[in-house]
Amino acid sequence: MPDTTGFCMGDSAIIELKQTFEKNASTEWRAKSIGIIYNTKKIKVKNLNEKYYIKVVSGKSVYIDSTVVKMYLKPKLNLRDTILCKGKGLVLDAKNPGMRYVWSTDETTQKIKVDNSGRYWVKVINLGCTMIDTVNVKILPGAITAFNSDVSFCLSEENKILNVKVSPGTKVQWNTGSTSPSITVTNEGTYWIKTESKACGEQTDTVRVKLKACDCEMIIPNSFTPNEDNRNDYFYPVLQCEYSYFKITIMDKWENTVFTSNSVNGKWDGRFKGNLCPEEMYVYRIESIEKGNDKKVVRSGRISLFR
Repeated sequence: MPDTTGFCMGDSAIIELKQTFEKNASTEWRAKSIGIIYNTKKIKVKNLNEKYYIKVVSGKSVYIDSTVVKMYLKPKLNLRDTILCKGKGLVLDAKNPGMRYVWSTDETTQKIKVDNSGRYWVKVINLGCTMIDTVNVKILPGAITAFNSDVSFCLSEENKILNVKVSPGTKVQWNTGSTSPSITVTNEGTYWIKTESKACGEQTDTVRVKLKACDCEMIIPNSFTPNEDNRNDYFYPVLQCEYSYFKITIMDKWENTVFTSNSVNGKWDGRFKGNLCPEEMYVYRIESIEKGNDKKVVRSGRISLFR
């Protein structure tokens, strides 16, 4: 038997003999508080800090052992399930200073910091008294997915999207006026988003959007002046690559086609069937496939005609 047998205060204290002896073996327990108790493998402790003796007679063999019974303070644990916003972090405290700790994370300190959702447990040991408690931690993604200070898009990208992940019930407000978690940007500049939720409070973040010319980029003007002064009289894209397929189409506000060409050198002079087109906004659509590539890229936008 161990020299000391510990129990948690408030628990039933029972000493039990674990060894197996012959069928006809006899046992004798002895202590001041219980006197002598015969032929049982376990007894209930009455006094603390008392020494209990056991004698076993098995055939011609006699075994004698003893143990001192001590009662230890039971650790008090009260970990509570928690929901918090990502980035804030959470400190789990097992309290009960001076005792031993074993966490599900393999840490052995009284406090640990957690940054991820999950189920955590801690075992607190006070000599012979052990208690275990568990806690569920849910980390919300937060209202903000942190942007880098700058985000770049190719001019040719059809969908230039800024996006944040938000938890249900989060209010979103962009400086563009949008209340959607994602927006499509068309211009360079600084964009900010403000969000508000019960768990995360109010948060803001900003990002500067830059547009750049990427490989095989097209430079497409947004206006031209076909007034025959030999300056900006034609609308056409400036190409930087060779194409196996190319098509440009220009439509008026009623979606009538006023110009189309499959030539990379095609230019619109602001006329339709020889007649001058009115000053207004037109829509262009350019389809292209680079040489050595089979992916079709579609670019579209608006152009203004001035005379």
